[in-house]
Amino acid sequence: MNGQTMIYELALQEAIRQQMDAIVRAANADAMLLKGADMEKNQIRNVLNVAEESRSLAVVTNFIRYQLGRSQTGPAWRHNGFGVHVIGQIESPDGLIARQAEAVLARLQAKFDQVSPEVADEARYELMRYYLGYLHRAYYYGAETKQWDDLRQAREEA
Repeated sequence: MNGQTMIYELALQEAIRQQMDAIVRAANADAMLLKGADMEKNQIRNVLNVAEESRSLAVVTNFIRYQLGRSQTGPAWRHNGFGVHVIGQIESPDGLIARQAEAVLARLQAKFDQVSPEVADEARYELMRYYLGYLHRAYYYGAETKQWDDLRQAREEA
């Protein structure tokens, strides 16, 4: 990795870190949709595992649709529209991931003349991975403690 590439990569990571509060707030709000659902704690982790293996938004949303359709996991994923909402957050042009990726790209474009499409894809992938990780943590907390309102407070304070 040459010096310019390293500077670019560091700028990308810093721009992504700048979006973490919004990612965590959204994950907290989205996890609250599962209050009262009968979802196993590893189901969201399984989606995160797919994300890490595939590095593809389309593969992840396909896996969520699969979960929505299954007889065993479907009811939990359909609870309060949770699965469809998460898919929207990931793949919709006005969803969380697209909005935060736009902010990342704007920061990079302010520093560099040109931002490649590969960097835009990397930003979306990383933001999705963070979102799913924080979603998993928030759901785990709510399911274990039954303190769902703590997620609301963390969402509002951030």
